[in-house]
Amino acid sequence: MEIIRGRTHYDGTVAALGNFDGLHVAHMTIIRNAIRYAAEHNLKSGVLLFDENTKGITQGSIELITPNEAKLELLERERLDFVFMEKFDKEFMKKTPEEFIRYLVDNLKVKAVCVGYDYSFGYNAQGDVELLRYFGRQYGFEVIVTDAISIDGILVASTDIRQLIKSGDMEQAEKFLGRRYCIEGHVVKGLQNGTKMGIPTANVDYDVNMALPKEGVYAGITYVDGKRLKSVINVGRNLTFGAKKLTVESHILNFNENIYDKYIRVSFAKRLRDVVRFNSIDELIKQIKSDIISISDMDL
Repeated sequence: MEIIRGRTHYDGTVAALGNFDGLHVAHMTIIRNAIRYAAEHNLKSGVLLFDENTKGITQGSIELITPNEAKLELLERERLDFVFMEKFDKEFMKKTPEEFIRYLVDNLKVKAVCVGYDYSFGYNAQGDVELLRYFGRQYGFEVIVTDAISIDGILVASTDIRQLIKSGDMEQAEKFLGRRYCIEGHVVKGLQNGTKMGIPTANVDYDVNMALPKEGVYAGITYVDGKRLKSVINVGRNLTFGAKKLTVESHILNFNENIYDKYIRVSFAKRLRDVVRFNSIDELIKQIKSDIISISDMDL
């Protein structure tokens, strides 16, 4: 998969367009429709991604579901021909709908675009799917629209996925995302309370812009150097030790390697319990050991 900036060298492309802030089930359907159409019409398939989350620019800060590094990894698996990276700033944001279309035609050489049913484009989201079809006829490209997608009678949308994550419902979030929710970053030294208790944890230096699961203890998987390792993951402040900083820490089962400074990924499978302030460290150790036993036989 090629990463392109500036202008494509391809003669004709099919571009999936959208905010793609989560790359959830509905987003991936749009992208796979682009791949399918490109294969059928001997064109190159790709996705337009922005360096900055578009809603973060237009609406202020927004909690990320999938950072660009993870998006590129996921898209690589789909065997796209390219990802077109563009800087989304206030100048780009002010493009009129037709200026944006000319940008697609001139820089991406689009012969077709794939979008969701509620796609909007241009300054202040002035353009909609009907205007896109109009410009398609004017500029000579096809418009393929993906209908709304629901799971369990609920529309798949990034806003709802954020709420599921923040409520700790990781199993439902997984359904909507089409994969488990992950937090990733380098392992950094914390207060080392886990090590002192004989239950060491990997403290993840996560992106503070990520949507964080509700504070609590989770069963999940930690990925280290290509290894997939069962873990008890704590999100929150260690109340027993009076800690004030909110951390994401993973105790990896049956693992004692030094992984400081390594880049790891933690995926959340299931919420086990709330964070609790224990009366003693011994009580805390007993509970953590119980958490470890409870996930040992889980199929994660």
